[in-house]
Amino acid sequence: MRVPTTVPVAPQGGLVARSRGRTLAVIALSAVMAGASLVAPVAAQSPAPVAAQSPAPVTGGILRFARNQEPSTLNPIGCFDNGCIWALTQIFDQLVDVTADGLAPGLAESWTSSADGLVWTFHLRDAKFSNGDPVTADDVKFSLDRFADPKVNASYAGVAASIGSVDVVDPKTVTITLKHPDGAILENLAMFVPSIIDKSVYEAVGDEAYGTAPVGSGPFMVKSFNRGQSLELVRNPYYWKPGQPYLDGVTFSFVPDDNTRILQLQNNEADVAAEIPYSQVAQLDAADGIRVQVEDVLTWDALWLNNKRKPFDEPAVRQALAYATPREDMLASVLFGNAEVANSLIAKGKYWSADVPAYTYDIAKAKELLATSSVPNGFPMELIIVAGDTVERQEAEIIKEAWSQIGVDLTIRPVDITSIFDEWFGGNVDAATFPGNTLSSDTLSDDNLAQVFYDPAGGANSFGTGYSNPEVAAILTAANQSLDETVRAADFARMQTVTMADAESVPLFFTKARTGLSDKVQGFRTVQPGWWDLENVWLQP
Repeated sequence: MRVPTTVPVAPQGGLVARSRGRTLAVIALSAVMAGASLVAPVAAQSPAPVAAQSPAPVTGGILRFARNQEPSTLNPIGCFDNGCIWALTQIFDQLVDVTADGLAPGLAESWTSSADGLVWTFHLRDAKFSNGDPVTADDVKFSLDRFADPKVNASYAGVAASIGSVDVVDPKTVTITLKHPDGAILENLAMFVPSIIDKSVYEAVGDEAYGTAPVGSGPFMVKSFNRGQSLELVRNPYYWKPGQPYLDGVTFSFVPDDNTRILQLQNNEADVAAEIPYSQVAQLDAADGIRVQVEDVLTWDALWLNNKRKPFDEPAVRQALAYATPREDMLASVLFGNAEVANSLIAKGKYWSADVPAYTYDIAKAKELLATSSVPNGFPMELIIVAGDTVERQEAEIIKEAWSQIGVDLTIRPVDITSIFDEWFGGNVDAATFPGNTLSSDTLSDDNLAQVFYDPAGGANSFGTGYSNPEVAAILTAANQSLDETVRAADFARMQTVTMADAESVPLFFTKARTGLSDKVQGFRTVQPGWWDLENVWLQP
């Protein structure tokens, strides 16, 4: 039974961050947020000792950030890749915020829910968009109505399916009435799709123009967007957090080649370099003036199979490929032990179960399964990978050699990162891999990933695989509509078991964020969905 709960303060979450061999444990999710987000209260842990007080942040400077992905759009609706998601979170706010410490109040400074969990009332703080317009309840209703419309929000329809109506109570108060209880409603409202946009600006310029020059209420605003080159952000002078952001701006340069990003960091052409190859983490971390920050995030690596194309429509074929994959060898030789073998087809999230076994490397078992299929002697297939990603290339070559032992002739075709999603979702590809940070949970709850990757009606055709299992769909519905955390945990564990057996994809690893930083970069942290709280970053003179 839900009781009315007001949440006026920021809670803390369970992120574990590793930096230069040291581990920082952040205290567990507070009982206050547990009441609001349908999470059972957890006893707080003692925080790790603080060695020394950090110096006060310094205002000013442009953070030069070399990324391996560029945004496909700057419109929250229509974005589905981390290239744009992790940029949008710097430009827009949501009612509920995801920080490095978990969920926190965003544009809503507090909220309450009815006893049955069906009516949520959000009280807005005084905030402005980057053009000086006030953020009003009308803007919130307009943004959430778009979020809840499956014709508009086609790619993420599942995470908004519980919303029945959004109503304006007064200029600073909005109510959301749900069609049914939703155990992940707060997490869903904190994702990038329901970012609050300036209604008047959007209606004046239209969808396409808004995607290149948006107006949000986040810490930064767009100065320029040069496709294939850079995205320049500058400080939002109206940002509601006093004194923040500390930076004058952030310039994202789009550098898909791993070695080029590292060279830019080493040559002081970049302050931050994303996705440091595992093979270079230790060496780069030992370099003068540079550190590599390795953090646990909700990202994972898999080899995705088109379940609609033969012979991948046969479970035995997919299982055979899973058994023929030498993950432990890849973990040692490519990832240098800096990951975990995955026992799930989605990220290691809130309801992940350690009891579900991972696939072992078993060539005999793979041959036995393939013998029961329509292709007992093997088959040719093509795998597309992101061009320039050394880790994915090395993994693909190892898989090619291993699969040849069961008669699979694998062709590896590199594809530019700006077009690989179009190719994969076009449906005419056998299989695809994406860099280990490309796929991540957009919320702190498992519901989002389960809807996108397991539900063909969730808006993404089970992430382009076409995977469909009525049993999984029924379990997912039951889990999402439950307010009982024990029930939800059991349901997601059952889903993990069934989907692993179905082998929609070939699971590989739970991966980590690996970010190269100049020592002058302070306050940098990666939140669990993979983006960064750049309003907290500052440059040491």
